[in-house]
Amino acid sequence: MKLLFIVNEMAGNGKGKKVWHRLQRELQVAYELVYTQYIGHGQEIAQRWGQEAKEKLLIVVVGGDGTIHEVVSGVIHNPYVVIGVVPAGSGNDFARTFPTFQQASQINTYIERERLSTFIDIGTVNLAEQPQIFVNNAGIGFDAFVTKNINGSRLKGYLNKVGLGKLSYAAAVINALFHFKSFPVTIYGNNERWTFQRTWLVTMCNQPYFGGGMNISPISKPTDGQVEIAIVHDISPWKLLFVFATVFFGWHTKFKEFTLLQGAHFDIVVHAKHIDSHVDGNYAGIVEQETAMPCAIQEQALQIIKMPL
Repeated sequence: MKLLFIVNEMAGNGKGKKVWHRLQRELQVAYELVYTQYIGHGQEIAQRWGQEAKEKLLIVVVGGDGTIHEVVSGVIHNPYVVIGVVPAGSGNDFARTFPTFQQASQINTYIERERLSTFIDIGTVNLAEQPQIFVNNAGIGFDAFVTKNINGSRLKGYLNKVGLGKLSYAAAVINALFHFKSFPVTIYGNNERWTFQRTWLVTMCNQPYFGGGMNISPISKPTDGQVEIAIVHDISPWKLLFVFATVFFGWHTKFKEFTLLQGAHFDIVVHAKHIDSHVDGNYAGIVEQETAMPCAIQEQALQIIKMPL
């Protein structure tokens, strides 16, 4: 089995570089190494290596959820590629559900003898007229609005430097409460239709977590062939803040302003202009008014490392 590291040194405001240097000192197996240089580079690297692979290739991503998203986008449905991750971002929601490498000795052992792998589902959705995949989740509305603002925030960089990067999302949420406007949306699926007039967010989930540990969809499993749609609607800004505080524990599902749908395919239609979108924590642009956004699951689309490590 060949081993390739794709390293984003800038992940977690420089955490990626520190994590990689620590790993590098302890690795005892042969490997190739490529650093990402710009947004989208991870996908290009993974796609090139995946297309050239003639035997099993373990790609280990050293970075955050955004880097993982890029790499997975380049190798989805590739039978030769197995994905491993060393978490080095600020949110690391991938690592809350999927097995990851925590130290170099686990990678050494995996290459030398274990080599266990399993398949997971990957979500798909059309956002801003572009087909997208998502490993963790994708969303429109408030969470995407927060993502757009947090990714360019100086506060996020400062909190990452002092080891409090997870608080940057909470701070961005509070700030967005005073600037975001709710919107109407209609969702079609399971031969039914749901319309919400004052929608704050619509989050499509392949696993439970987003926003650095918020358990938005507790029932989501990345191996069940289902996608979950979490909708927060008809709620005041201050109650929304309270509900967000409960999301870390999964208690938000008890509120009448929270709806969770589950199925194999949905179409989402936004009845407003200038609604932001995101995929796996990356800002994805503005969705078009009255344009159907199909969302579905591709079953067993990605091969990842399997426990024990």
